[in-house]
Amino acid sequence: MRQFPWRSHPCLVADEKADAVLKCRDMAELATPYLEGTLPLRLRIAAWFHLRLCDACRRYIDQVRRTIRFLGSGPLPPPPANEQQIMALLDSARRDQ
Repeated sequence: MRQFPWRSHPCLVADEKADAVLKCRDMAELATPYLEGTLPLRLRIAAWFHLRLCDACRRYIDQVRRTIRFLGSGPLPPPPANEQQIMALLDSARRDQ
């Protein structure tokens, strides 16, 4: 069975009287499960509210979303024909420093 690290997240085990507010570092940790739709309802709602209030996290989630879309869009292009020359030049420049 797949283990989900957020099952013991403070928002899930918090006292019912306490506010379950996610911090930016929580959003960074939960970005992929949020985008995959695998978060439990309570955390998903907390993330949704956090994203409504935090422009930085909205940009971060959008960046992760675009990265996932780009990486899943197809095979990588072939390396340039002169890749060996480029790598040799980079190695030479590093040695000269």
